[in-house]
Amino acid sequence: MKIAWVAVLLVGCGDQVHSAAPPDGPAVPAVAPACTTIDQTQTYDDASAFGDLVPGTLASWDPTGRWFLTGVSLGDVSSVMLEPHGDGTVTFDRSAAKIGTLTADSLFERHEQTYNGKLYLEAHRISNLAADGTLRMDRAQCYGGSCEVCTAKVIRATRNTTNGVVEGESSNFTLLGQISGPNWGPGYTFNVRLDGTTAYLIRQDGLHIIDTADPANPKQVGLYRRAHLGYSNDVKIADANSKRYALIADYGIDVVDVTNPANPTLVATLQEDAHTAAIEARDGKLYAYFGTYDGTCPIYDITDPEHPQKLGQFAVNGMLVHDLSVEKGIAYLNAWDQGFHVVDYTNPAAPHELGAWPMTPTRTSHSSWTTTINGRHIALHGEENYGAKLDLVDVDPAAPGFMKSFATWQTREWVSIHNLMAFGTKAYFTYYQDGVRVLDLSDPTHPTQVGYYNTWDPQADYTSSDFFESAVGLDVDLARHLVFVADSPRGLLILRDDTP
Repeated sequence: MKIAWVAVLLVGCGDQVHSAAPPDGPAVPAVAPACTTIDQTQTYDDASAFGDLVPGTLASWDPTGRWFLTGVSLGDVSSVMLEPHGDGTVTFDRSAAKIGTLTADSLFERHEQTYNGKLYLEAHRISNLAADGTLRMDRAQCYGGSCEVCTAKVIRATRNTTNGVVEGESSNFTLLGQISGPNWGPGYTFNVRLDGTTAYLIRQDGLHIIDTADPANPKQVGLYRRAHLGYSNDVKIADANSKRYALIADYGIDVVDVTNPANPTLVATLQEDAHTAAIEARDGKLYAYFGTYDGTCPIYDITDPEHPQKLGQFAVNGMLVHDLSVEKGIAYLNAWDQGFHVVDYTNPAAPHELGAWPMTPTRTSHSSWTTTINGRHIALHGEENYGAKLDLVDVDPAAPGFMKSFATWQTREWVSIHNLMAFGTKAYFTYYQDGVRVLDLSDPTHPTQVGYYNTWDPQADYTSSDFFESAVGLDVDLARHLVFVADSPRGLLILRDDTP
């Protein structure tokens, strides 16, 4: 779901140094990050509207580049890109509508427009450069008589820091291949699934079928698009009856025959509005499960994918089932604001709940995967929000800690974890701006990072201020030691996996 942080400042490219306030400069109070909604009593016409301004701290500040906004969730925004000009003006986020003025006291920007006949105004102020190089940003968004006013702590956007050192591009990974093409339409890159040496990359503009037999030179060999642009968020692959099919989660689930990748053909549409899908082979049959936007998880018999049969469904009494994984007829449902549920589908006509973690820390149960380590059956659980992290959860109903988190792992709270997979004691997951991460779970109570690949360069031209950007979906080819990454601005990345 697309919902809605150093003493010297190091730029992600080129190690350019930016000046900070001198140690003997004016005292700068600590930033108190917060968001409040108030009645609109002013129009935020200048920098003084936000108060608490320490004059003169920006006299030697170079704002160039990307800056993280930390300490508070600002919805879909996690950073700001600043581009100064020689006349004292600064462009925010490459937008012609957001041009601010830089003085020794502050950087201030205000713009307005009309929505549905009502004035919407937004104002930003960056000020109070401290000796450690951090700043304060205030933002007001006003519409319909009320304003949301937020204060965040501003830091230079860099890659993640491990053991006090800013990471490089990779550890135990090598980029082998990458593909995005001129025929790729607008929209987001969501997920990837591999079958043999063929990768199925789902984007908002459709399903891109890519030959990866030579991972250094991936080639698109097919494309399936609906007649209208939808929200094709997920894809799973089913091999049945000597054919191969792609099930595409969208508003209406398309079943597409991709046996001939150059000629993908729609063979059925399920009348479900789905965000995600999972496929399971069990007892000689093939089942498909769907996380839907009405808060249910239906199960279908797709032994004959061209004639799917609905067998039953389970309702979580929430807004949606965001994601799920399935193992031996037991489904692990991520019900977003309603938490993490374990549901027994061994009788598909009457699925029933075995247990739940109803209130995850950020109330965004996003994704899950199960594995067994030294006889201990656990789930990897990821959220998707400011402060999101990986939780390790016992999912054996006989365990004393059933449906309780016993360990966590996180890069930094202003970057969100996303999709995940596990193979024995090894966990792979995407982490938006923090790329791909791999953990050793030999001791699941103490997860240990053994590799990473930073798909995102904070100062690159392709970046935006979107909180939900960069490494999104993944699949792992254990036999070829490859990881396939669906990256929102970069397309499909193919990594050689040298993690121990």
